[in-house]
Amino acid sequence: MSMTVTLINVFTAKPGKQQELARTLAEGTRNFFSRQRGSLSSFVVVGGDDSKVANISQWRSAEDISAFRADPRFADYMKSIIELAAGDSMMGHTTYSHTGGAEN
Repeated sequence: MSMTVTLINVFTAKPGKQQELARTLAEGTRNFFSRQRGSLSSFVVVGGDDSKVANISQWRSAEDISAFRADPRFADYMKSIIELAAGDSMMGHTTYSHTGGAEN
């Protein structure tokens, strides 16, 4: 089992705001989250329903996630997200994965 922490955020965009939300999440990842201590990887996934967008990231530890959430820039960033969508978040450890047919 991996000790890496995975953070999954699933957002439902306001009508007509899915693409703007995806761009905002990508910018936040590129300019803020990816530069934080403990950031390992991030993905922005756009759903085919014109409303859902997921932001999936992996971190070295839950403490690293807490640290970026305590950064004052995070509150400003979240204000811009809340204008575009409502969301839900979960944090956990990967218990199974496969990549290119190889199980981990």
